[in-house]
Amino acid sequence: MGASVGVGALVVGTSLLLVFALAVQTLDNRLDASLEVISDAGDPLPSFRIDDATLWEGAVLDVTVTSNGSGYVDGTLIATGTGNGFAGTFTVDGSGGIESVTITSRGNYSSPPTISVDNSGQSGITSVASFNSDIGNHIYANLTNTGSVTIPLREVWVFLDGGGSQTPTNLGTAYTPGINSVHWYPGETLDLDWSEDGPTTYERISLTAGGLSVAHELL
Repeated sequence: MGASVGVGALVVGTSLLLVFALAVQTLDNRLDASLEVISDAGDPLPSFRIDDATLWEGAVLDVTVTSNGSGYVDGTLIATGTGNGFAGTFTVDGSGGIESVTITSRGNYSSPPTISVDNSGQSGITSVASFNSDIGNHIYANLTNTGSVTIPLREVWVFLDGGGSQTPTNLGTAYTPGINSVHWYPGETLDLDWSEDGPTTYERISLTAGGLSVAHELL
């Protein structure tokens, strides 16, 4: 009889120890989870703003050389059409044929302008070059990181809305940094210079990152 009581007490004691161990483990898990929540809650949130935003619906997006010409020296391009503001430069090959074009100001036009060479300083032209131009949406905006968090560009999304739906674009794709960087640092202002090939009815631009969204009217 005494042996049976002893065995029973041992079983009960072991069961209580097991229950106690499980309870302690549960409390430890809850404590760890609570500490993680507290730690996450202490992380600063991103903060940013859109300082200004402008949409040019007739910006010159591309200039292609359809005939290289010959006898040119490196020079500048001009545009003729309904609108203004275009400027560009070009470089030539060994025979004076125009081989590459760089747009330095896109301007704003109601239809593709006629692009030609500014003949100032061009005294040896033997064959005239010709060009084609395409126009479309181009957005200029200044974006400032007003917080204390460094934000990876790949985590920021750009939205456009107005007359038609628009798929969000990653800021790392839309923005071309002046230096080799994939981050948006506190206090830094990004100069967004973005050609967006879509409908011409956009009215607003917005940014979303880290649970924060801001918007600005496109002027």
